[in-house]
Formats: sequence, structure tokens, C-alpha cells
Amino acid sequence: MPLISPRRGRRILRREQLFSVVRESLIRAGVLSTSYEFKVLTLDANGDRFLVLIDLALPADVMPDEYLLEIERWIQSSADKRHTMAVQGVYWRRKAVHDQRGIALKAAVAAQTQRLATSENPTAIPVPVLAPSSGRAQPVAVDELVAFRRALQSPALPAHRLDTEADVPPPESHSDFSALSETQYGKL
Repeated sequence: MPLISPRRGRRILRREQLFSVVRESLIRAGVLSTSYEFKVLTLDANGDRFLVLIDLALPADVMPDEYLLEIERWIQSSADKRHTMAVQGVYWRRKAVHDQRGIALKAAVAAQTQRLATSENPTAIPVPVLAPSSGRAQPVAVDELVAFRRALQSPALPAHRLDTEADVPPPESHSDFSALSETQYGKL
């Protein structure tokens, strides 16, 4: 096993200590471990200053922003008191409603409880109910759709073409890659 420098070893140890502080703070707040993912970024070479990035899969009505601020204070104070490390900031990112975990589980539970759908069609899989989008989606006009399909079917044109491109012979191949066939998806 290769040796690591003392500074790097200390930085790794400090990151692990902060991992436990973040986990314990989220558990203290009642957040299930399947509802979040987080990363810890070291800001200095000694591992004394950090940033914490948390992806939260809970909607705002379940976990309001004021509660997130309280969790952030717990993380910062615990890290400072227990390990004398400074957490410069905790950045929160909420996942979109359709990306939140548990939708597959809800769909599986709905599939097991709906006896009527399975009796009519044994291969019926219920479609999870998605919350309506809060953004304003504009309807696509028919002429836009036709133009889009036409653009997809036409060959791609280069952005600009130099006059000297036609005179230049193709370069010689110095590797065996030219003997390879297309990929399973076609030409790249």
C-alpha cells in the first residue's frame, strides 16, 4: 500500500470527521438517509475549512427553509466544537418533484394494492401520478413541430466552410482505429 503524506492523511481524516457531523446533524433533524446526498469540499491544504453541498429530496412543504437554516447551524457548531474546523457554508439543492426518491416505491405499492387493474390486464403497470409543473409551458405550434422534424431529417451542415477545405487531402491514419466498424448506435 503506498504511503500518503501526513498533510493528505490529516485532510482525509478531517473530511471523514465532517462526514459524521453532517450525517448526525441530518439524523438529529429527522431526515432519512435515503432523502439526501452530500459532498464535502476542502478549502485549504490542512483540512480546517470546508464547504458542504447537500442534495435534498424533500419538498419545501415537508422541510421549510427555516429548518434547513437550523440544520446548517447544527453542522457548523458541531464541527467547530467537536473538531475545531470551520464550515464556511452549507449549500442546499432541492431535487425537482419528479426526481425525488420514493416515486418508484409509491408506484410499486400502488401496483400491489390495485387488484382491479391486475384482474383486467395482468401486465398493467400503474403510472405514477406526477404533480403538475409550476412553470409555464407554452404549447408547441404545428409549424414549429414540422420545422423541427424537417431539421432532424436533414443532414447536418457545417457552421462555416473554408475554401481551402476541398483542396486538402484526408490525413493519413497512423493508428488501427480506421479499421474499426461503426458503433452499435451508428456513426458518431
